[in-house]
Amino acid sequence: MIAKLIPLALAAALAGCAAGGSRPAAQPAGGTGAPAAGDAPASAPTPAGPQGSALGETCNADPVQHLVGSKLTPAVTQDARAQSSSAYTRVLRPGQVMTMEYNAERLTIVVDGQDVITRLHCG
Repeated sequence: MIAKLIPLALAAALAGCAAGGSRPAAQPAGGTGAPAAGDAPASAPTPAGPQGSALGETCNADPVQHLVGSKLTPAVTQDARAQSSSAYTRVLRPGQVMTMEYNAERLTIVVDGQDVITRLHCG
């Protein structure tokens, strides 16, 4: 039964894309800072604020590598975005699905189960 539905769902999704329609993407749990009620999903970009870069600048993860091993907080996320000259941040937690498109304006912060930063990279 499910095997018969998969091709139909795929065809419907492709038809929607071809028609130019869009639908909201599934957004995994997680945020751009420490977990808290009301946090934006991890896939949602965090626009640069007054301390961050102007939109359109390219991310550079080299200046923020010293944050590996630090606990992720909203302040650390904001500082990392500003120091890396990125327009957006994305936080990835263990087992979380991520999109594979490359965004040169985005800093990706990978954390472990205790929200300790294990990797920072652009894209």
